[in-house]
Amino acid sequence: MTSSRRRGPIPIFIAAFLMLTGIGALAADEAVLEPFRAILENSGFPENDETRRLMSDAVTAPAYPAVESRFRINRQLSDGRLVQFEIRKAARDWYLIFRNQRGEEPRETYPIWGRGTWIIKKSLLDGSFIQAKIFLQDDENSFVRLFPMDDGRSRLDVHLYGRQLGDDVVIPVPFETLILSPFARLAALTDRSVPWAILFPDPDAAGHRRVADFVRDLRPYADRISEVPDAAVDGAGINSYIETGLPVRPGTPVTGGGVLEPGETGLNCSGYVKWVADGIYSGWEGNPGGRHLDIAELRVPTTRMTSNPWSESRSATGEDARMELESLLRDPRFGLDWNRNLARIIEETRLGRPISMAEKEVLDAGELQGIPYSRDLGYRLEDLPSALYQLASRRPGAVWLVAVNSRFKPEPSVDHPDPLALHQYWHVSIMAPWFDDGSRGGERGEFRVAVLDVGDVSETLLPDPSGDFEPLFPASIRSNAVRYARLGLGDNKEVLIPEVMVHLAKVDIPANFKPSPLPEAQ
Repeated sequence: MTSSRRRGPIPIFIAAFLMLTGIGALAADEAVLEPFRAILENSGFPENDETRRLMSDAVTAPAYPAVESRFRINRQLSDGRLVQFEIRKAARDWYLIFRNQRGEEPRETYPIWGRGTWIIKKSLLDGSFIQAKIFLQDDENSFVRLFPMDDGRSRLDVHLYGRQLGDDVVIPVPFETLILSPFARLAALTDRSVPWAILFPDPDAAGHRRVADFVRDLRPYADRISEVPDAAVDGAGINSYIETGLPVRPGTPVTGGGVLEPGETGLNCSGYVKWVADGIYSGWEGNPGGRHLDIAELRVPTTRMTSNPWSESRSATGEDARMELESLLRDPRFGLDWNRNLARIIEETRLGRPISMAEKEVLDAGELQGIPYSRDLGYRLEDLPSALYQLASRRPGAVWLVAVNSRFKPEPSVDHPDPLALHQYWHVSIMAPWFDDGSRGGERGEFRVAVLDVGDVSETLLPDPSGDFEPLFPASIRSNAVRYARLGLGDNKEVLIPEVMVHLAKVDIPANFKPSPLPEAQ
């Protein structure tokens, strides 16, 4: 039998003794670090400070070692993780690299751009420290970077897929101390200045699992869909053309060559986004996979914030003038209106009531840290990975309807041999971002994005960690933007590349999501 006694405060003289001996300082330090350790561990971010301290002689060495260092692998007592240490030499600098184990023995790997990798850079000339990088995701351009300062302090910045989040942060601790400390100490020291909760979200949030399930449920339908211009599924569930309402028939030419086969469904990008949204809408309505939205309501203009004179064809005087302007119009805002109407209808169904203008505006992804944003136009294409990371962290369970926009010049015709290049929303798709919880063989805390584009469900947005090739989706969009814009050559005789923007509209995924029926062409 044991007895328990109520514990009172530690006597002052005992506390003073503990602080003087360093025991109390260590205990207090651990108490401060504990919540940050918990956030990192829960997000799957590996610590390797134990190995860095073990190799402190090499880290603090005043000069590059005379003997080339071989790979050394250390098993950490703290977590059992294997950490690979190596030294590399460049023309003017040398690097101390600490890579974390990925996978299980004997097939483990140690990716250099892997999450939690530390790369400490020193000068070959005098052995001084230059900087340290700690990678946040499996991406060369997503990292925290530390710099030494002349006054004994350090400076920190954060980059996410090539975009710096906020300003540099000064830390009143020497660089030499921080590079031998756990990452949790960096987080604790900069908690008021850096959005660590955004950078290390909880992958167990129910919303992330819903998005992962949503992507899984849509993958099997890819082989049944072929791209047919202007084709969608109407409110009656019939595969038909958006403009005329006529049914899509087998034998219809499909984009890329060939014809629509019996048993297939023909959709264009707008039709595919609508079909996916039909399933989301049906789930919130309480009839999973049971409804299709009417097309007419999706074509209603949503705003005139970015209208231009060519959009005002009805204000022209005279029938000839109106016909001339209408031929140039091409409905340049169609993709934006289509996506915004889908997002509004789904949100009203989710809430069970009409939404206000302010609530409609909130459905547009807005300003984010470190990323320029333009109302109606959205973000630059190259900022999309960083934007989706922040949005997935803040709003788990949402997917984003994408409206790609840039300059667009139609093919010349007899009536219009030199048509104008107008700003136009010329492609729509869906981005489904989430953080992996590791339950299905993935890396816990890994940021993932599925691109849903005319039947194809693939992860083609984020850079490959090896850096061997450009991601397929951005490359395809840029190529099409150049081809559609037809801006000609610049003064340097190179093809002019239009700025490509992406507008995002939020749609929340219901827990009971089920794809709506996919009708066959008749």
